[in-house]
Amino acid sequence: MKTLQVLVMVACVSLPISNISVSGNLQTTGPSFSPGMVIAVACSDPYPTLGEPVALVLTLEGNAADRFNESVDVTDAFQGTTAVDDAVVQVSGNVTISKSTVTIGRLPAYRESITWYPSVVGSHRFQIQAGASSEYDFNMNVSFDVQGIIAPSFGCPSIIRKDAMQDLSVTIAENRNISDAPTQLQKVELEAVDGSTRYPLDDQTSLQSTQIATSADRVQDELTAGYSIISIPYGFYNLSVTTTKGTYTWPHAVKIMKSDPTNFSILQFTDIHIGKYADPVNKKRELLHLIAYANEHLHPDFLIISGDSVDWYNVRCRRNVLLDLRETLLTSTVPVFIVPGNHERYGNPLGLLYYPFTNLTPYHRFLNPLNDYSFHYGSMNFVFLDSGYDYSRWEITRLWNTTPEATGLTNTQMYLLETVWGDKGLHQIITMHHPVVYDKNDSGPGAVPNNLTSGNDQCIAFNRGAFISYCISHNVSLVLAGHTHESHVFNSEGKVEPENSTAWPLFIQTRSSTLSEKENGGRVIELVNGAVESCNYLAFP
Repeated sequence: MKTLQVLVMVACVSLPISNISVSGNLQTTGPSFSPGMVIAVACSDPYPTLGEPVALVLTLEGNAADRFNESVDVTDAFQGTTAVDDAVVQVSGNVTISKSTVTIGRLPAYRESITWYPSVVGSHRFQIQAGASSEYDFNMNVSFDVQGIIAPSFGCPSIIRKDAMQDLSVTIAENRNISDAPTQLQKVELEAVDGSTRYPLDDQTSLQSTQIATSADRVQDELTAGYSIISIPYGFYNLSVTTTKGTYTWPHAVKIMKSDPTNFSILQFTDIHIGKYADPVNKKRELLHLIAYANEHLHPDFLIISGDSVDWYNVRCRRNVLLDLRETLLTSTVPVFIVPGNHERYGNPLGLLYYPFTNLTPYHRFLNPLNDYSFHYGSMNFVFLDSGYDYSRWEITRLWNTTPEATGLTNTQMYLLETVWGDKGLHQIITMHHPVVYDKNDSGPGAVPNNLTSGNDQCIAFNRGAFISYCISHNVSLVLAGHTHESHVFNSEGKVEPENSTAWPLFIQTRSSTLSEKENGGRVIELVNGAVESCNYLAFP
């Protein structure tokens, strides 16, 4: 296993640290505390949700006779869920999320703030070790920020092969008062995408239930049920689930096929930016054309959307751009897999005043409740990763360009990539929004240093080196990204490669699919016998 890099406090998001109510008496002195010992821990949100960055605030005892530096290590022992192979599964681990040093002096107390970006829904026990003092434990739960069907969804559909005797796994989440009766499933149905036929799923093969506290008096029920689909015909289906509280639906959520293909193709679109009305190109019309062309001429097995699918998430001009996007993508005759970018987090289209930078709830509600997931298809392993939110948005590119574009991958994501999502026994393709490799570095006064061979301009900030090392050693063929609105193919050292190169792994940036009237299109990836044969960008006529 590769050594995990440390994720320390990220200064790219404004969190209400000053408003945190810290438990414990900050003026406490006496024999029970010694200088440098952790005496209290608090969080900016005591009940965070998936994809919500929060601040952990550690309070350390002061009152030192002489100033000294205290080392502080924070680990996360978690038990929760993630998505792999068309199912939400249980995972656990113990990951270091921060290593820092705090200078302790004569003041009564000292605070250390750490930004933590949760990527596992479930229970988390933070163990804080300050120097040689005993550990301080702090418990917290992470829930989904939406209710209804969590998986499969429109942006993370299930592809079920009958010859593998696969069951369909369905996961739902519902919030309730702690005194109310737990959620119960009443009906699960598949409906052909053309609306012609409905099939009730009556053969439940498994059922798991967990509860997560979402406030002092409320909980979230999470139910995962398995269903046999042996009697359901091959086809593409919408999914509906009825509980004792309501009915939830996802369109284009399940595809049933006979077996894995030997040879197939996939199509990558990126940076569609629906809702970018300042641009003269009509993105919705362009995307409709691209999908119609793909349906008629390319016939991919599935589409990949690698982030920035919309320009902002809120309703303006009496339109919901996420609904516009979904309506357009529903014209596809094949499943669509989506990861978030930075723009799905933006709240309005006012240039540099996009706000807030971190909210993924609308994306979760209309496209995909999950941030990270993986699945096997055609003797390949596909991994989809959330590459984070804006690391810095306040640089002026023409004057200086000093920072990476995105926070990047957390230590927990790297741990799960190595232990759960990844499969080095197969060729792998990883999709994320922000690039990892470039042919130039950030520049200007105060530029972020780069000790890697490849450039870091417009790339992720955290775990960049660890991720590149993983790709080199774990049979990764392609890393598909967007964000730059440019088309590049690099090797791990940031050197340009031809699109049909086999110098694996290739780190690919694909140009925006919709922002140009002449070059709009997508990247067509051809796979033969479980390996990539070509990955060329195609401008659609």
